[in-house]
Amino acid sequence: MPASVINSGGGDMASTNYKLSSSLGDSTFGARQSSANLALSPGFWPTVIGVTQGCVLDIDGDQTISATSDGLMLLRAMLGLTGDAVTAGATVPNANARKTWQQIAPYVHLAALDLDGSGDTSAATDGVLLLRVMFGLTGSAVTQGVVAAGGRSWNDIRTYLNTYCGGNFSP
Repeated sequence: MPASVINSGGGDMASTNYKLSSSLGDSTFGARQSSANLALSPGFWPTVIGVTQGCVLDIDGDQTISATSDGLMLLRAMLGLTGDAVTAGATVPNANARKTWQQIAPYVHLAALDLDGSGDTSAATDGVLLLRVMFGLTGSAVTQGVVAAGGRSWNDIRTYLNTYCGGNFSP
């Protein structure tokens, strides 16, 4: 369905209960916009008005969230790197995985990775938090020395990553 039809908010596709879905995009994408009668299924929805870009941790698409591939590439992107500087030595041999920056870039949504709640995504804070979580740390071992007093707690960060980013991180 063309974005112009979706963005118009009605017309022939409107009903009391309907579902938009897409064959495009990453199966781990979780749209944060829904209602009782509207569900956005997995897919890449940046052109739909009101839907924010999703938080994707498995940016290489190999169905595994890994600190040494996904986490490293996300940290490099947080540092402002692009192209081969992001992917060099960080991609996986899985034949189904995305390996080039052109394939991975559409899944890098840095604004969705403001884990400390500061309003800004930074490698020095959000990147450190993300890597700590991906390496299996939990509790205060994730937040200590990174999250300012009154910032998000480990539980808040874990809940966000599990709910919106496709994570399955333990308490």
